[in-house]
Amino acid sequence: MFKRVLLCYDGSEAGRRALRRGAELAIFLGAQVHVLSIIPEGVANAAMIATATGHACVVDDSRGYRKLLDQSIEWLRQRGVVAEGYLASGNILDQIVAHAKRLTIDLIVLGHYPQPKGGFWWSSAQQRASLTERVGCCIFVANDEGNEQHPKKAP
Repeated sequence: MFKRVLLCYDGSEAGRRALRRGAELAIFLGAQVHVLSIIPEGVANAAMIATATGHACVVDDSRGYRKLLDQSIEWLRQRGVVAEGYLASGNILDQIVAHAKRLTIDLIVLGHYPQPKGGFWWSSAQQRASLTERVGCCIFVANDEGNEQHPKKAP
């Protein structure tokens, strides 16, 4: 069934929910776990901007994303889940698709992110095709109606 699971994690409440649900599912299934954290397009890279203008810069925007990824891997480890982590940057859908294909993922777990204007980021009109049309695997969207109890919060 599902032997290779990709957990998409960004540190948001929806991302934490996806991490929790994905971990529960992976433990139940005995699946191999991969965690993907993506630095979205449009997030300015201070080092690149500084270099382009002829200045040196010691700021690393990826550090915060790396810390989130490391925390998620540690949180999973504490629950007995061995996971590999990946930090990517660029278009979120493109990165999920690329990693899912490269890692031969059976199941993608992601958070429920409604857009303010309606719809969802994984099926927006701006994209050529929705995430479900671009990957050859199942997708689990972790949704919270506010009625679940969280004894210990994920990172």
